Amino acid sequence: MTPRTTADTAPVRVVTSTGHGTLSQGDAVAFLRTLPDAAARLVVTSPWFTGPYRASSADPTSPGFVTWLDPFLTEIARVLRPDGSLVMELGCTWAKDAPVRTVQNFAAVNSLLGQGDWHLLQEFYWYNPDSLQTREEWRTHHRVRLDDCVSMWFWLSRTPDVPVDARQVRGFQNHLTRPFGNFLTMGDSPADGSCPDEIPGEPSPVLADRFPVALPEYFIRLLTREGELVVDPFAGTGSTALAAEATGRTWACNDVSDEATGIAERRIDALRR
Repeated sequence: MTPRTTADTAPVRVVTSTGHGTLSQGDAVAFLRTLPDAAARLVVTSPWFTGPYRASSADPTSPGFVTWLDPFLTEIARVLRPDGSLVMELGCTWAKDAPVRTVQNFAAVNSLLGQGDWHLLQEFYWYNPDSLQTREEWRTHHRVRLDDCVSMWFWLSRTPDVPVDARQVRGFQNHLTRPFGNFLTMGDSPADGSCPDEIPGEPSPVLADRFPVALPEYFIRLLTREGELVVDPFAGTGSTALAAEATGRTWACNDVSDEATGIAERRIDALRR
């Protein structure tokens, strides 16, 4: 992978607050440093899949991505309770220069586990046909590759013994899964439908990266109880904030993008109305 941007060091500012939580905008590490030690029961988040790099066939494991991710993980470990959970969406990507895969996500998890402080409790597979579509020339012109349709979420903790109740997510399963399966098929929740995603006449590319509110809600219900703190340092357009707000959890969410947090603010305001 090759660098495509410098790290953003934007100061953290509050965008909006509710009775349950606060949405802020700024650098993710700086945001995490504003939170107290051992305060969060759950961090559920989707970092930029390649970090500040361009995927390359010459660098499929991307040590640079692992290095970029490390400061976030250090702060997340500090913010989590000793038996808290980290759930991260980390996906393989396609190299920009050839029809081959990069596996910086597996390299990052391998590095994290190799330090001896974390355990991988389970992977979840989210059925998401819109995820990382294969380049048109590979898929329909040359017909040499297929579209991605699954994105991986990794459930990690510093202890194998975390508070969890699978009964709380039974209603999220459908005919494609076993009652408590780790293959997730998610539709929009009521919180999705009630929230405007964009200003009319101003379509936004950040919306293509939005995951349904039901996805973070699944992990929130599985791994937290009402009143416990949920954190998302890469909150995008606010799905984690909406899920936590709707389920009575306290929350602290952040994103570096002014556009994304603007959309998140409108969605949160619409949910409260």
